[in-house]
This record gives sequence, C-alpha cells and structure tokens, in this order.
Amino acid sequence: MRGLTILLIFGAFLFSSAQQKPITHQDYDLWKRRGAVDISPSGNLVAISVVTGTGDGDGYLQIYDKQQSTSVFLFNGIQPHISSDEKYIYFLQRPIYDSLRQQKKKEVKKNEQSKNSFMVYDVALGKVTDSIARVKKFVASDKANHFVILEKYKDLKKKEKDSVTPAQEVQETKKEKRRRLKQKKKEVEKELETLEKRENPRDFTKEDYLIVYQPVTKTRDSIDNYEHFAMPEEGSGFIYTRKQGKDLKDHGIYYYNSEDRRHDTLLNTAWRYKDLAIDKYGQQLAYKVAMDSTEKDSLQFELYYQKTPQSFTRQLGYGDQNIKEGWELTASRPPRFSDDAKRLFFYTQPKLRYTIDTTRLEEEIPDVDVWNYKDRMVQPEQKSRASRLAGQSATIIFDTETESVSFLNDYEMENTDVGEELESRFVIYRNSDDFDIARSWDYPWRADYLVEDLNNRSRKLMINNSGSSPIRVPGDRYAVYFNYDTQDWHSMDLQTQIGKNLTKFIEVSFADEDDDHPALAASHGFGGFDADSHALAYDKYDIWRLDPSGVNPPENITKTGRRSQITYRTYRLDNDQPYLATYYQDGLLLSAFNHQDKTTSLVQLTPEGIKTIYASNNNEVSAFAKAEKSDVLLVRTSSFTKYPDLEILTPTQKSRLTNMNPQQDEFAWGSVELVKWKAYDGTALEGLLYKPAGFDPEKKYPMIVYFYEKYSDRLHQYWSPQPSASTVNFSYLASNGYLVFVPDIVYQDGHPGESAYNCIVSGTEAMERKGFVDSNHMGLQGQSWGGYQTAYLVTRTNKYAAAMAGAPVSNMTNAYGGIRWGSGLSRAFQYERSQSRLGKDLWSGLDLYIENSPLFHIPKIQTPLLMMHNDEDGAVPYYQGIEMFMGMRRLGKPSWLLVYNDEAHNLRKMKNRRDLSLRMMQFFDHYLKGQPAPVWMTEGLPRQKKGKQLGYDLEESEN
Repeated sequence: MRGLTILLIFGAFLFSSAQQKPITHQDYDLWKRRGAVDISPSGNLVAISVVTGTGDGDGYLQIYDKQQSTSVFLFNGIQPHISSDEKYIYFLQRPIYDSLRQQKKKEVKKNEQSKNSFMVYDVALGKVTDSIARVKKFVASDKANHFVILEKYKDLKKKEKDSVTPAQEVQETKKEKRRRLKQKKKEVEKELETLEKRENPRDFTKEDYLIVYQPVTKTRDSIDNYEHFAMPEEGSGFIYTRKQGKDLKDHGIYYYNSEDRRHDTLLNTAWRYKDLAIDKYGQQLAYKVAMDSTEKDSLQFELYYQKTPQSFTRQLGYGDQNIKEGWELTASRPPRFSDDAKRLFFYTQPKLRYTIDTTRLEEEIPDVDVWNYKDRMVQPEQKSRASRLAGQSATIIFDTETESVSFLNDYEMENTDVGEELESRFVIYRNSDDFDIARSWDYPWRADYLVEDLNNRSRKLMINNSGSSPIRVPGDRYAVYFNYDTQDWHSMDLQTQIGKNLTKFIEVSFADEDDDHPALAASHGFGGFDADSHALAYDKYDIWRLDPSGVNPPENITKTGRRSQITYRTYRLDNDQPYLATYYQDGLLLSAFNHQDKTTSLVQLTPEGIKTIYASNNNEVSAFAKAEKSDVLLVRTSSFTKYPDLEILTPTQKSRLTNMNPQQDEFAWGSVELVKWKAYDGTALEGLLYKPAGFDPEKKYPMIVYFYEKYSDRLHQYWSPQPSASTVNFSYLASNGYLVFVPDIVYQDGHPGESAYNCIVSGTEAMERKGFVDSNHMGLQGQSWGGYQTAYLVTRTNKYAAAMAGAPVSNMTNAYGGIRWGSGLSRAFQYERSQSRLGKDLWSGLDLYIENSPLFHIPKIQTPLLMMHNDEDGAVPYYQGIEMFMGMRRLGKPSWLLVYNDEAHNLRKMKNRRDLSLRMMQFFDHYLKGQPAPVWMTEGLPRQKKGKQLGYDLEESEN
C-alpha cells in the first residue's frame, strides 16, 4: 500500500510537470507588474495598482485594509491616491482593453474613444460610491481633503434619439411609462438647475474643462475655458485662469474657495496670465500678467503678488521696478514660494538683442551651426540643453514678511541652491566655466562652488575644482562632499568657509576600490543623515557616522560588515525629506547584502547592534515604502522563481499582500545558481548560470552567453517574461530549453576587448567542462557595452555558433570623435576616462583604438552576426552599426542589421519590442537548435514590403 501511495504521488508529480508549458511570445501579456502604490499615513490602508507589463490587457487596483485584514479588487484601477483623512481612495479606471482596441481598429475618432473614469472608493462603506467619466487626470492634496481637481475631456455631443412612434407607445407598459416619465422629470429638473446657475448655459462639448469635486458632499463645480491652475498643499482653495481663444483676450484669473464654492475674480483686465504660484497654505499668490497685446509675438509680462486672495495686487516685477534695465522676467521659469511661505523667488534675464540684416529675405538667411573651439559647450550639447540655457536667470527673492527684495548676482552661475525648501540663509552656487571644455575628454566633471550669506551678503569661494557636489546638512550650517582627489569625505562650514577632512585617518577606503575605470574612483555612496544630523557615509561594507563639525571622531556604526562580508546600506523612504535616513522602531532601517550567497535581508540598527527584522531565506528582500506616522513597512521579496510581490511588515505582523502572477505555475520555469572559475590570467570570477526547466545533467543543452559588466550580485533577481528592449530574457530562455551563462567581467586599462575575452571565454570553457553544455551550439548576446564586447569577441574566437550585438561600437577611432546625440556630449571622455577604458586620447593611444575596434578585424569573423542599431540612438552613433554591417557584407560574412525607425538606444515602443524578441529568438533557434530560418533571414525584407509583410514565416526544412 505504501509503495502504491508513493507511486501515485510520483505519478501526480509527473502529470503536474507535464502540464507546465514553455513560455511563448504570445504569453507576455499574462505577466503583471506593480504600478503606482500609495500607503496611508497611519499605514492602515494600502492601494496597489497592478497592470500588465506590456500595457496590453487589463489589470486591477487592490485596496488592503490592515485593520480588517481584507483586500478589495477593483477592475482596471490605476494611479490611486489615499485622502489625507484616510476616508477615501481616488483612482482612475481604464476602459476595457479589448473594447478600446476594437474602437481603434474601427478608426473611431480619438475624442470619441473610451476614456478613463475618475472613481471614489469610500473606505467606511467598502465600495465605490461615485464616478465621473472621461477624465484625463486628477490632482489631490496629500495634506488636506477639501477638494479634488479633475481635468476632464470635453463631453460628447448627444446623438438625437429616434422619436417614439404611436405603435411603440401602445407597446409600453404602464410601469415602463411611469419609469420613463419619472426619469424625464429628473432630467428636466437637472436641466433647470443648470440654467439657474448661469443665464447662458455653458457648452462642454467644445473643449476640455475642469471639475472641482468635493468628496464629502459629492458636489461638482465645472470650470470651462480653463488654461492654467495651481493647487496648494494644505489650503481650501486654488487659483486658475480662463481663456477665450488664441487671438482673444483671456477672461481672467480667479480664486476658487471650496468652503463656499465661490469663484472670486482676482484680475480680468489683462491680455494674458501664466505661471501661477500659490503658497503651501493656499494664501499667498503670484502670477505673471501681460497687460498689452500690441506685441503678440513677444508679450511683456509683469509679476503680480497678493498677500491673500482678498488683498490688493502688488506689482513685483514691472518695468524697471525690481528688474534691471534691459532685462525681463524669464519666460520659462515660474515664481516659487519657499516651503515656509516667507520667501517668493522669481527670475530675470537679459533681453536678447540681435543685429538683424533687414536687407535679406528669410529664404536668403543661411541655416548654419558655427562650431568654435572656444565654446564651453559644443553645438549639439547647446541644442540638447536649449530649454535649460533659455532659462538661465538671475534670482530675486521677495521677503513676504518684511516686503524687502534681495538680488542674487547668479546669472553666470550654472546652479543656485537655496536648500530643498528654499529657506536657507546660505546660497550655494555652482560655476563650471573653467572646466566645461575639458568635460569633453575628462572625468569626473569639475566645478567651483561659492557660498553667499544672505544675512551680510558676503560671497566667497567654498570648494574649488571639485568632482562632486556639496550636500547640505540639516541645520543650515554645514555641507559635506566627497573629495575625488583625496578620496575622502570632507565637510565645509558655510559660515566660516573652513573645511575639514572627516575620514583622513580612517584606514578603510571610502572610494570604490573595485572600480576599474581609468579615472579617479567615485565614493561607495552616501546614506543621508541620521536623526542628529550626522552624515552617514559608506565604505565597501559598513556605514560610518560622521560629525560635520569635525568635533567628534568618525564611528563605524555597523561594525561587523567587513568581517562578515556583508554590505549594510540605509533606506531613505520619506519623499518629503529624501536626505534623511529612515528609522524603524527608533532604529535605523538597513539592508544587509551577503556577498557569499547574494541574499539581502532587512535589519535594524539598535543600541545592542544589528537586529534582523526580515531574514532573506534565499531571497532578495527590500523595503519599498513606509507609513509616515507608524512602523508599517511595505516589503518586496523575490528570487529568480518568485515575483517581487508586496508584503506588509509591522512589529507584530508579516503577511503577503499581493499575488500578481499566479499564472506562472502553469509554465515551465528554470533555476539559477552562482558559479565560480578563474580567468586565463588567474583572476577569480563569479557569474550566474540559468538552467532550463526540468534540467537533466546527463543531457546536452544549447547555451547563450549574455554579459555587460557584473551581474552575479543579481542572483535572486526575478525576470518577468517580457518583450525585449534590447537583450535576451533569461526566464524565456530557461523555459525554452536554453542554458544562460552570465559572467562577471573585470577590466585592464587600455584593453577592454581582451579583458572581455579573458573573462567571458574562460567562463564559457568552465561551463563546458560541467558536461551538459552543447559546445557546438553556443551563442553570444549583449547590448550597448555588451554589444561592443559581442562584436569584439567574434573577431577573437570561432567558439560561438551565433552572436547578437545590440548597438555595438565597431570603430573606436571613429566613435572617439563622435557625439552622444541624446545629451549632445562629446564621446571622447568615455574612451579616455569612462566605460570604454582606453585611458588615452586617440593620438597617443592609436594602437589601442585599433586593437579594440572590431571593424579592423572583420576578416577573422566566422560567426553569423545579428545586430540591432536604431536610427535615433542617442548613446551610440547609429553609423557604428552600419560600419560593422557594411564591413561584414563586403567580405561576404553572414550578417543582419535591424534598424527600428524613430527608436532610441533601447526600444521604447512595445510593437518593436515584440518584433525584436521574435526575430532574435528565430535567429538563435535556427543556429543553436537547428530550427528552420525565417524568410527575413533567408530572403530579406525589401523596402516595398515594409509594413505589409514581416518575414516571420519559417522556410520549410529540406528534410
């Protein structure tokens, strides 16, 4: 009997395993991910939006009530917001995905397609109690719950209903007739009520409008013709403007008071209004006004200020009043109130004046960019930073208590820092004029920092030639910064400008000792400030408490990290005060990463030492959010086989909240293990080996080798099956019978290509020695820096049967002088000081540039190569992929190049991600599994077939 029982159990296991299916490209939409999450101040409510990873399909909103230990699930809810009094949860509800898709297929006009609805969930009643259709977005305060502002799509015009025929009237029952007449009466009453509110009823079918919604009474006030609005954090009202049309005078600027639902006119005599500001408490107002319309292309704006909505307006920036002659208000920078509402900041800049040759027609003016070797920024960088450069300004501070004005002479400064809340006595300026040209080839990028005391208006040099920015210490007296040159943490007294090296006599390194770039190493990081305003700085393992005044010696507060090979780091979960380290039960909340097994635990620093509050159990555990007023944490736990669902953690409770991907149980899933080997030069290395579902060590499996730099610390990371932006998906591969090897890489200056060979190929051979790798069917895949290394490796070895390189640099001699089009920066610094690691300029290290450029070694290539390089790549110039392809084509080497139009370095559009995922796996399946090649590989895809045929069809096997 016992044997029969075992046999039945084993048989059931085999049946269960047999039911699991490999992941296909059609299954991506099944996987959900966490969207927006909100936790109430008390921690009693959590709202979690769950959406599909691809955006195609429906999701839900989960609302968890901790006091009731219950969850409610609401279809397609997104963007939840818990009201400050925790009585309501506002969210948007998306339309049903399939319905919206059908509307698009039928080419329904965009405005007539289904839109999101605004929903109100009543916590006490446990259900949705109100909704408003066709809402773009809503804005609600975190600090008060007086009202919610909805931006609403214009109403659809009602289609005329067919008139009721006498025959239909006869068929109507008495009950139906009573119901119809009752409904008609309600509609008439509602229409009369609307007419009473305004003599001229408003037509909301012409343009979008605002709704002011009050949740307690469910009242709704509509505002038509709105253009701008500004909402305070805590007040009971807001300001808004109303327009008439492009060439017509604006209606005016108004204040809405939610307590009496009044719309008070602040000003209605100006032509235009913009850049509205309201203080935290909803009292003080500031806005820009253009009184005259005579120069419509260059309206002259003034700045108006009101102490309260009821007080008279005051002109702060008008003509020569508070504005230098020849200057004007900065068009792109709105005024701002400090957090305590005691200061109002506004900005001015010189009026641009041109000497225009009026003898030329517009068609005779040349279109030319003039590059000058003395320019601080090359032309592409100026173009990419055009909006920021247009906002270059001098700052003016209006003291709202004394009504005095202070002028900061900061127009030539790159940045002006008056503290997070704009309340500091000390202003810190950043000036990089002397270092900007060198940014093209040097790193870290340098700047000088000056400090000005607003009490006495003295301005002095604070830090010169610094590679890092100063970080303000709470208390408004000190700043701390990492000094690249001494490789230590320093402090600066903002009042006396006396600096101190805080870590000079500590033996451990605060710079990253594992950094292998040909530049000064950056710090291990900064953990914010503790409750006593001490700076928390990291070494590789431990956290050090630093006294910014330098009076008290540095203290290693975690103590055991280096000895136990555990890296401790702080959390900073307070969005309102992101520079403060998070506390849990009066102790610092820390992560603890174990370098031996790659697990991460949650721990607490207590007076007695480190206390574990959530053990890893072979997972990666991380804190996600904390309630503002209680010790309630949202925690994520994950592994390769376990999606990072949310759990709730309190001193007395630990329970799972979400189960976002239950369908995973239906699919074959692989496993992962940490592997170790020695590179050819003897360096000890680590990597990850993903094994297929149902792995049998007696079988031989095809293997894809993926790499970038270092991945082994991600042993417990979950990889959702998703269409690829540029790289292979480990979960998909393991589900479909592939091994995936991910080696760590360490580099030697000047030889990044050989460094990759030293680590990757030695690791591949170490995996081959395990006996289950099919050595005749191994592939390479990498993107960006990984794409470069892929392209290099196929010039050095024929070990791999196929390779896919995404956005590879193929010619470093060419790329050195290129531009990162996304930022406009010169690429030279990457080769001399950063990721490419050559450590020399092109002329002093020409041999290195040629050695490391795959283009010059194409004749050695025997490996079929698939590449992707997109025509709007802002990181690696598109022509790098073209050069490699044209070289391969010229020499008759099997090669394919996928160019996605209007796409960036990594694919952004889901349709293109789906396409790449399919083509990449068709390529690998052909060379590594012997499956038939698709038409796009064997015949290509001619231009005339683009967008009509995709070439996915597989060629019939000759067998």
